[in-house]
Amino acid sequence: MAERILFVDDDPILLKILAEMASQKLPASYRAHTAEGGKAAIETTDKQGPFSVVLVDKQMPDMDGIETIGALRNKMPNAVFIMLTGNKDLETAIQAVNDGKVFKFLTKPCDPDQIISTIQEAQAQHNSQVSTKDLLSGTFAGTLDLMTDLIEMPDGRNIDTTRMLESISELAKSLSIDIGWEERIATRVCLVGLAILSPQEAEEFRCLDPTSERHKELFAKTCRISANLLKKIPRLGWIVDLLCAVPRAEGFRESGRRIEASALLLRVVFYWNSLTTKGLCVEAASSTIQQILPNLSNNMINAMECLHDNRDTLCVRRLPINQLHPGMIPYETISIDEGCKVITGGRRLTVQVIANLMNNPAFNEREVAIVESSIEPGVLQAKKDTPAERGVLV
Repeated sequence: MAERILFVDDDPILLKILAEMASQKLPASYRAHTAEGGKAAIETTDKQGPFSVVLVDKQMPDMDGIETIGALRNKMPNAVFIMLTGNKDLETAIQAVNDGKVFKFLTKPCDPDQIISTIQEAQAQHNSQVSTKDLLSGTFAGTLDLMTDLIEMPDGRNIDTTRMLESISELAKSLSIDIGWEERIATRVCLVGLAILSPQEAEEFRCLDPTSERHKELFAKTCRISANLLKKIPRLGWIVDLLCAVPRAEGFRESGRRIEASALLLRVVFYWNSLTTKGLCVEAASSTIQQILPNLSNNMINAMECLHDNRDTLCVRRLPINQLHPGMIPYETISIDEGCKVITGGRRLTVQVIANLMNNPAFNEREVAIVESSIEPGVLQAKKDTPAERGVLV
């Protein structure tokens, strides 16, 4: 964890004292910086930040402590703030603590040991906050990724939420919409409910025209089941609400709430990836989605039509096993040993899947049909010189 402290005060002598005290009394892992006033604190943060703990004096000209904290919090959401105040500012300081603007306040004159212990408490608070976010956005999201991969691989329904995740990130970037780890998790788990549908419903979901009312009902049911499964996991309430909102998302308003924009993005990328995986060209996929979502804005339609999947005519090329690379997408389901499925057509190859194929003697002389337009550009370019059969999918 970063142990970087920023002292902010309009008194250069006090700043020097604070910096020397930190150097002498804090562990060697701490690094102290100073800024003479609020504006200087903002400049220091831009050049040398972020900081884990910021100690700010309440009474400063131009920008007081509360204003300075407000400006710095926008730049450093994980920073923990301590405020130095005189007795006459006690009511303001208490209000600042109650509003969550600062972690603690210290009244002047303050014992050096108290300042040091408070800084260390604030650092521990910072570490806890960052660890929680890392758990949710990193470890936890990665665990759900693995769970979703295990659910998707054998189901044969041509669902690949990894591709959906790539699409929602690309679409959001094109539309200047901010999304976070919550949307990432929602995209990966929005269709886990498929595993609970009956075999008949699952087959309907796979085969029905997505513009039909029955398909829309099944999509809504799948999202609802997925949301109910996530209700059992703490801290995922917003994601549960997002999944429930996806089937109702119809249009995007610039001034709308984040959950509304994210729900529409997720619904669009589901249909886009579902249709293009089945071989529809850009124009056909776009036309179908506009039938399902007639209120889409021109900006959304244009951004959707620029997504990476099936940008050109969808082609396949056949490659021997030793020329396969992770990220390539097989056109057909690959099976061995009397129908035992290795990977469903439409899902990206992984290192392990390729290793399984190479270790099976039955594939020594076989070739695999790869969807060329869905291969990552770098991989495709590397394979340009490889002789292969080509065929246009219709």
